[in-house]
Amino acid sequence: SRALDELLPRVAYRQWVLVLPRRLRWFIHRDARLAGEVARILGEVLTARLVSRSRAPRGAAPAQFHALQRFGATVNLHIHDHAVVSDGAFALEEGRLRFYPAPEPSAEELSELVERLRRRILKRMMDLEAVPEGVVADMLAWPHSGFSLNADVRVGADDRAALGRLLCYVLRPALSLRKLSYDNEKGV
Repeated sequence: SRALDELLPRVAYRQWVLVLPRRLRWFIHRDARLAGEVARILGEVLTARLVSRSRAPRGAAPAQFHALQRFGATVNLHIHDHAVVSDGAFALEEGRLRFYPAPEPSAEELSELVERLRRRILKRMMDLEAVPEGVVADMLAWPHSGFSLNADVRVGADDRAALGRLLCYVLRPALSLRKLSYDNEKGV
C-alpha cells in the first residue's frame, strides 16, 4: 500500500485504539464534524506524549495514520478511532530525519491519557454545541468515564508484513464477504 511504502518510515509502530462511551456515539454519528475532532484530539494528545517521552526536540512529531470505524463486531454503532502511530517522534536535524524512540506506555500513563482525552473531547463537543451541557456534566461525573484507550499492539521496525496486516485491519469494512452466509430455508 502507498501508506506502507511512502508514508510510514521503517520504525516501530503501535496501534492506539480509542473507544468512546455509548452515550456519545449517537452524537458523533449524527454530526459529521465530530469524528474528525475526536481524531484530531487523539492525534494531539499522542503527539504530546510521544515527543515528551522520547525526549525529542521541540517541533518533533510522530508518524500517524488514523482510521475511524463506526461499527462493532456485530455491525452495531460502535465509533472508535484506530491510530497506527510511530513508537516515538521524528525531528529534522541538519536536513535529515532522526527518530527518537519512546518507551511503552504504563497502565498509569494510559489512565492519565484517557482522562486527558475524556476532558478534551467533552469540552470540544460542548464548545461546538454538539452535545448538551447537561450530558457533558453527567459524563464528567461518572466514576468510570466510558472512554478506553488500548496500546497493546506493537509492530517492530523490520516487520513490514505485520505493519501491512495492521493497516488492512484498521481499514477493514464493516462486513466481510467471508463471514456472510445465506440460509436457503429462511431466504436470508
